[in-house]
Amino acid sequence: MKIQSTIKIKSMIIIIGSILFSTFATYNLLKEIYLFSDEKQLKNYITGILEDVGSDLEHIEESMDWTLENLNLTIYAHDNVESLLAVIPSNIDSVKVLSDQDIQQLKSGNTVINKIKTVDSSMDLLLFIHPVTENNNIEKLLFMHLPSNNMETSEELFAGLTTILAVLLAALALMVNKKVFKQSWSDFEHIKSATIAVSNGNLDAKIKGNSGDEVGELTELFNAMSTNLKDEQIRVKEFMEDFSHEVKTPITLVTNYNQALMDNLLHTPEDQQKCYQLIDREMNRMQKLVQNFLDFTKLDVQSVELVKQPIVFAQFVEDVMLKYELIFKEKKIKLNMALDYDVIISADEERLEQIIQNIIQNAIRYSKDDACIHISMKQKEASCVLAIADNGVGISEEHLAVITNRFVRVNKVRSRKEGGTGLGLSIVEKLMELHGGKLVIESQLGEGTTIKLEFPVLLD
Repeated sequence: MKIQSTIKIKSMIIIIGSILFSTFATYNLLKEIYLFSDEKQLKNYITGILEDVGSDLEHIEESMDWTLENLNLTIYAHDNVESLLAVIPSNIDSVKVLSDQDIQQLKSGNTVINKIKTVDSSMDLLLFIHPVTENNNIEKLLFMHLPSNNMETSEELFAGLTTILAVLLAALALMVNKKVFKQSWSDFEHIKSATIAVSNGNLDAKIKGNSGDEVGELTELFNAMSTNLKDEQIRVKEFMEDFSHEVKTPITLVTNYNQALMDNLLHTPEDQQKCYQLIDREMNRMQKLVQNFLDFTKLDVQSVELVKQPIVFAQFVEDVMLKYELIFKEKKIKLNMALDYDVIISADEERLEQIIQNIIQNAIRYSKDDACIHISMKQKEASCVLAIADNGVGISEEHLAVITNRFVRVNKVRSRKEGGTGLGLSIVEKLMELHGGKLVIESQLGEGTTIKLEFPVLLD
């Protein structure tokens, strides 16, 4: 339950944290909007009062008394800016009351409203200074100050409502979290169980269900991985069986031939020579099997280093084909070549020959009657393509997709009959990658196969 509990806790913390943060941000935003709106209404209200009071200079004192008595608002009247500043309360910095720009506004007949803090910063004050003008001259300056944060009760109520909202949202989040993630928590438990099963060697383990989300995607990937591991395990098992068979056959033959020689069962020099040739053939066969396995192992762990040099590619292909001349005659295989002798590539001679030999041996191994192998080479810009085509048994579309996978052989029965371990094309593909090239396989079942080897060329 550890995984499930951890996910629950983390998801709850994230969701609740997000809600609290959103609530806090919303609270502060609404508070600012609320206070701004309230303050704006207050400014409009006081400005209106000051305009009404100053609208009649003859009765201005009576209007100020009435305002104090009925509205509990104290209005001060001054003849000029200097007298106004002289009576500013001691807890207000008089320097901040009016700026030069404010004075110009007053001379223009506009009300000046400033928001300043008291000297001890304990309170925000709104200062209202309204000019009463006559014939474009300032006759009176009406002054009033009020605390702008006199709405504590409203703020406390607002904060209380916001807290209640946060609690309700958190409770709702817990309910949604439990409902939404319930299936995911269950899926994680299944993933945990299946992972333990696979780590213990049970590659048949699968995760049931698919939630359609990221957890479901993880489930699909895990099941695909499990299937691939199972298929790989089967291929490795088959490979080991085939490899054992392939090695066992020449060992048995060599042992029998050697025993016949030791027991002097072969009396004529001709029979003895034939026996030596058979032993040599089987030893070569076994050496190739072991070498293929060692090569693949080195390539798989990327421990092969190439010794590259410039090679006239067409001449090199011809030289390799000369080694198969007797085999072509013996099996009645027709060979056609159309090569571009201007192509020069940078390659490791030994590994390049191994690439070509693996492909040619496959073409011979899976050839039919009236077999024909056609080899062509063309250069295109900075690369060249060596195409080796046969009219053999071909490869099905299903097998073509996995033919270069290690340990895969298209026809297990035929492969065992003809020899091989299923590593040839895997080795070719890896060697092509080391040469900076590319392997392309085109085939049609029953009609033949074309292997294309694309190499970068050396340009003048």
